[in-house]
Amino acid sequence: FMDIPSAHACQFGNLRFHAQPAEHWDGIRDCTKDGNMCPQFIPFSNEFKYVGDEDCLVLNVFTPKLPTESDPSKLPVMVWFHGGNFIFGTGNKIAFEADYLIEEDIILVSLNYRLGILGFLSLQDDVVPGNNGLKDQLLALQWVKKNIINFGGDPNQVTIFGESAGGASVHYHLLSPLSKGLFRFAISESGSALSPWALQSPESCVARAERLATSFGSVTTDPAEILKTLMTVDPEENSHYEVYSISFGTLDFSSIVIISPIMGVLFGPTWEPNTPSSEAFLPDTPINIIDSGNFFKGPYITGMNNEEAILGISFFKIFSPFLHSVATIFRFVLPFYIGQRPTFPLGFLMANEVKSKYFSNPDTFLLNYVDVATDLFFGNSIYCTAMKQAKESNVYAYEFSFSGTANVVKKLLGAEDFPGASHADELPYLFPFSYANVTINNNTPEYDTSRRIIKMWTNFAKFGNPTPIADPLLQNAPSLPPVNKYPA
Repeated sequence: FMDIPSAHACQFGNLRFHAQPAEHWDGIRDCTKDGNMCPQFIPFSNEFKYVGDEDCLVLNVFTPKLPTESDPSKLPVMVWFHGGNFIFGTGNKIAFEADYLIEEDIILVSLNYRLGILGFLSLQDDVVPGNNGLKDQLLALQWVKKNIINFGGDPNQVTIFGESAGGASVHYHLLSPLSKGLFRFAISESGSALSPWALQSPESCVARAERLATSFGSVTTDPAEILKTLMTVDPEENSHYEVYSISFGTLDFSSIVIISPIMGVLFGPTWEPNTPSSEAFLPDTPINIIDSGNFFKGPYITGMNNEEAILGISFFKIFSPFLHSVATIFRFVLPFYIGQRPTFPLGFLMANEVKSKYFSNPDTFLLNYVDVATDLFFGNSIYCTAMKQAKESNVYAYEFSFSGTANVVKKLLGAEDFPGASHADELPYLFPFSYANVTINNNTPEYDTSRRIIKMWTNFAKFGNPTPIADPLLQNAPSLPPVNKYPA
């Protein structure tokens, strides 16, 4: 069942940045085709084209069976949040087919949420506090809670899972007071609310909103005037602004020299104020919420691919001579990512230690850059998330390192010779990627890898444990209680 409204977004006017619950409809709705994608430019295509419509807040339900009087049993539900740097992507069937997962007797729900400026503009006020895209996801989860029973799903057995920006989104729902009671288990693939690309400060959000309004002819710092301007701007112009800014220098220099422009997030999640009209989705910084203990305590899987930053390999190759000089000034860039200043002795010493660890062998320079960017943008934050939350809940950690014919991102980038798995390379093992001409044949290492990750993810959705019993497919010993007393 596709193109089911989960919320309603207005294209222009006062409600443009306020999604409303979905409206009822009369008669029979055609749910046999994909709905609109949210406004965006499609990267990685021959034509860098604009697609989408603001009327895009829809979800899809894929089920192996519908309930009947003779079989009223309810199935576990998995709700998928797509990735895409909070600026592109879709949950539509064209991108994520359900065939593999529903073979394991679960229901898959995929969804769209607003992206870029429409999804993450924040004026830090009562009108546009921020995080609209995350609140779209919240409305979809509320829809699932209310309606999934009609499709044979168990509203009390919901697992949220996502990759990259979707994985960070999952983590944000673990931290939000508004998401409590809407899911039971959670999986974050290659994303955390602590990832440096996944969070903007309120000050940065407001400054970028002011620059955005200026680009459309409104030179003001008054939030009301900024909003008045942006309520009438065509979404394609918004997307043009984002692409230009990310590609040509509006972002921090350090974001570009470490990995690539594609990792820059111009408008993304932020912590927001409680206002008279609404409770904040994220009332404090993620690290403060985790340290306070006010987060979801249920079972949680978090992890990453072992060479995430192969995603930036084309950039690394093109700018290789420049990057050699960047390695020399590395100590001036890294401290900003570890909460230090390059002029402070501690920041200088730490940066030199990291530089000597990763760049000691000039013959493997590109691999060195992949390693440091992988750890900086993914490994450090995901490890920190796991260690901190494991003190109070059952956390399972994984690393995906398989390199096979279905690693579509490495293929796309011409990086098949690099060892390991790039960012998003695990996805074709979870979802059929027929649109990318990916085929996984039976009795191959790719098939075995796909069956393993699907079995672990669906085990988790059923039992809250990816390996509840000994299973030859998973090559694991009998389950042991998770150890959750590590210091952080």
